[in-house]
Amino acid sequence: MMKKSLRIFLLLATLISLGALSFGQDKPPKKPQGEIKESVRQTKEELYEEFEEFIKVVKELQDKYVDEISLNTILTNSYRGMLSGLDPYSQYFGPEELEDLKIETEGEFEGLGIEVIIRDGLLIVITPLVDSPAFKAGILVGDRIIKIDGESTENMNIREVVKKLRGKLGTKIALTVVHEGDTVATDITIERAKIYVNSIRGARIIDDAYKVGYLAVSNFQENTIKDMDAAIQDLLKKGMKSLVLDLRFNPGGLLNTAVDMADKFLEKGIIVSTQGRDKTQNYVYQAHKKGTYPNFPLVVMVNNGSASASEIVAGALKDHKRGLLLGVKTFGKGSVQSLIPVGDGKAALKLTTARYYTPSGVCIHEKGIEPDINVPLSFAEIKALHEHLSMLTLDSKMNDVKGKEKPHYYKDIQLERAVDILKGIEVYAKSAHTR
Repeated sequence: MMKKSLRIFLLLATLISLGALSFGQDKPPKKPQGEIKESVRQTKEELYEEFEEFIKVVKELQDKYVDEISLNTILTNSYRGMLSGLDPYSQYFGPEELEDLKIETEGEFEGLGIEVIIRDGLLIVITPLVDSPAFKAGILVGDRIIKIDGESTENMNIREVVKKLRGKLGTKIALTVVHEGDTVATDITIERAKIYVNSIRGARIIDDAYKVGYLAVSNFQENTIKDMDAAIQDLLKKGMKSLVLDLRFNPGGLLNTAVDMADKFLEKGIIVSTQGRDKTQNYVYQAHKKGTYPNFPLVVMVNNGSASASEIVAGALKDHKRGLLLGVKTFGKGSVQSLIPVGDGKAALKLTTARYYTPSGVCIHEKGIEPDINVPLSFAEIKALHEHLSMLTLDSKMNDVKGKEKPHYYKDIQLERAVDILKGIEVYAKSAHTR
């Protein structure tokens, strides 16, 4: 078992380890021992030469750059450059960024509420958090942000982007975006706000006749399982016979929370496994019978904004045939990042150290998970869904007060399809029982 002090993250924050990791390979040698020693010796010589060149570059910067520059600034910039050249997820966190990362995993922070990634030099929105300023302003999954306050995002690194997106509470920012599948740029102004991320939203019975329950999970935090348990138990008391689990627009979060969520629906078997170059990154997570929910029919809704931890849940439930996946292919973020403390713990490296695999052994990184039932939405339908979710009062306390929501009609095609499937399962079960 991993130590309790080891907190595991995937997108919002990822696998915090207590010490530096080694990355040795365990392949058997293919050369005679003498040749291996010579190869190692030459590699060391080349390494020393590279270090000498690095030191010379640092000295030239200190001596000849137009402004005086500290050694700490030079080294920090070099760390950022080294990591930014690896993949979109590896990066260096300074003290302030490390503190921001910690705050964001606790479910309350200030900003716009969007997850972004730089892919092939383009700044892409993974997903906007539901109820966030970005979501309400019309930022969509897959949007390409081409300008921030009129400045082109071309050649910006992720740190520069985050620094520009963040700002004081109440201040505004103008984003120029190109929606996925569109060619015309759109200017969207967003006011930064305090963001409270409630993991569980919208828990209610959505079909009284067939007792179909609905539960939307926004992300995976420390309190998510506790809140989900309370919501599920409440729905069961109300007679719930089947459930729609909505993981759309869920960018991920804590890996251990995702494992615990899948465990609630599975009695046994593999939930997910991680594999890396270092043996410490290889781990298999198993389901346990204790605490498993009743075996009610289940449909899991996903879309291209479902990433990371939400893909772990979706992949496990699909592979074990515990529920049907409905919607569109997920984002495909299947790598694990280790947050490795450096500088006496005041800074850290967020380094990709492993990839995760579904129970069937499939690595879905950059591939995504295909739903069992494909229900795509047009661009107009996606925008309407955003508007609908933005207008809804999703506080669970309001769910018990019938007739007090503002009149608002929206046909959620994916949700209606999920409900119809669960109704069909109920009808078939009754028919089979009477034979």
